[in-house]
Amino acid sequence: MITSNKKYNFINNVLKPALIMTCLFVLTSVTAMAQAPCTPVNIAPPTDPALLVFEVEGKIQSFNNTTRTITANGMTIFIPTTVLVETRNLDLTGNITFANLTDATLEAQRSIIGGTVIASGDIVFSQGTSGNCVSMNATRVFVEFAENVVVGLLSDVDATAGTFRVNGSPVRMNTDARFPKDILDVGSNQLTIAELASHAGEDITVNGYYDAAQNVMFATLVETEFVKALPGQDGVAITRTEGRTGNRELRVEGQNARNPQGQFAASVTVFSGGLDAAGTQCVGTQLGTAAVSSIDGVWSFRQRNITPPAQVCVKSPFGGIDASAVTITN
Repeated sequence: MITSNKKYNFINNVLKPALIMTCLFVLTSVTAMAQAPCTPVNIAPPTDPALLVFEVEGKIQSFNNTTRTITANGMTIFIPTTVLVETRNLDLTGNITFANLTDATLEAQRSIIGGTVIASGDIVFSQGTSGNCVSMNATRVFVEFAENVVVGLLSDVDATAGTFRVNGSPVRMNTDARFPKDILDVGSNQLTIAELASHAGEDITVNGYYDAAQNVMFATLVETEFVKALPGQDGVAITRTEGRTGNRELRVEGQNARNPQGQFAASVTVFSGGLDAAGTQCVGTQLGTAAVSSIDGVWSFRQRNITPPAQVCVKSPFGGIDASAVTITN
């Protein structure tokens, strides 16, 4: 091995300026790609910050992967790398990157162009070549293929084929990984198509997008009116919680499923706290009981002079159990 104490100063003297220029070029290019398009306007920035916000809901006309933009209603919005796009529920805050949303393989199968975007964010003023211009920098973005809804009677459940009908209209669950495919009971517990079979003739709501070529409604969310029963047991679903700090009151409402013998439990027991590690017992202090309707399984619990707990758990003597966070109000 050859060693030397010679210092290679030519790197500093000759290459350093070139390296600096290269870095500046790369930085400028990256910055340019990360900036939102700026649309010329003939107004000055408002002095009230409350006016520097935007909202848009409309049909997606186009998108651009390089500039990270979506155009809808003739307006182009910029989606920063720090913002995730939401595809599950408008009230949630983001679950998918813009790159995954616009994945080329999935777009070739079904494009978001023609779908709906609901976005909000900041209006940013800049100086363009001909004066002031504005950019729409999104802070929240929700995208869906469509907002098609069918409400009616469930029939023709075929778990093997993965199909069912609502009001005679054929339904399949969504297969696009960018969007949800949830079937929920009245307490927002997950169900399978097979578990729908015993509820034919009951009311059901399907949200999703209709494919005219296949004459099929692809469901992203199916909401039922029944409670999922546990194997060999009944079922419990908490449908509403409210803890009022002003008058120190707790309200819990829910619904039970029948047990395999076709019976509703006479009552349920309410606890302050959640589930144990196994998810089979309630932990915490027992607060009381609520009578269960023998007609539809609905029950309601109310207690006053109590500091509302952060969570409640409800247990049926037939084995059904559910827990939920408490919505705290004044």
